[in-house]
Amino acid sequence: MNKKIVFFDIDGTLVGASRKITEKNKEAIHLLRENGHLAFLCTGRAPASIEPSLTDIGFDGVVASAGGLIKIGDEYVFENFINQYLLSEIMLLFTNHQVLFSLETKEAIYQAPGIKNFFDTINKEKFKDNLELARTFEDREKNFRRKTLKDFNIMTTPVMKMCFISPNKERFYQCESFLKEFFNIVIFSDPKESYINGEIILKHCTKGDGVKFVTEYYNLPMEDSIGYGDSMNDYEMLQVAGYSVVSEKASDKLKALADDLFEEPDHDGIYKHLKKLKLI
Repeated sequence: MNKKIVFFDIDGTLVGASRKITEKNKEAIHLLRENGHLAFLCTGRAPASIEPSLTDIGFDGVVASAGGLIKIGDEYVFENFINQYLLSEIMLLFTNHQVLFSLETKEAIYQAPGIKNFFDTINKEKFKDNLELARTFEDREKNFRRKTLKDFNIMTTPVMKMCFISPNKERFYQCESFLKEFFNIVIFSDPKESYINGEIILKHCTKGDGVKFVTEYYNLPMEDSIGYGDSMNDYEMLQVAGYSVVSEKASDKLKALADDLFEEPDHDGIYKHLKKLKLI
């Protein structure tokens, strides 16, 4: 069998509602690499939000911040940041429209005022199925590399990606036309919810671009790449990968890209599917 390069999203793919990776899924990564294949995290998370419990499993590298940063071994081989002038415009736009936001950097997540109040006033059971918001809540509780916006220096701290929460949907939609010119907008919240949350990712620097970069770095054909994902920020990754595997819980739009489906991560979905492909 040809050497494969396999890209794994984290939330909803490697890690489910339990917020932990199962022992079988850990074993799958180990066996995959022992069998001569390459394993990469390919996540919307910034490096500051990837816990050691994940990186310690052992991966060949990471595509982080939805393609904004690429690390192979211990070295960053690609970095892409939001232009400081554009960033200042977006921060002002969100502030004026009362849209809460966080700035993702290599070392920390900088949160605007109001995010704490949002989490204090909403029942966390409401977003138990919104894995991105659940992780944000969990990281906030642990104070995991979280800083306040007053500690942020726009002149010295590059930002790869922004996340947002708008308690009032309409206020976010008022920003949308400006954002669409520069960013892909990914929504994580259920349309039925009163709030809206998601992230904005620079166009032409997506997980799909990260997959292309890493595959070319190893001089492997794209047909030997495999992508595992579950949400719309995985769309470009699944679009370019030679073989795309999508969560059974994914949207129909994502499933339309899929060559196959994987089970819930808490039910060892990654282990079972890699076994099915005879990669482990």
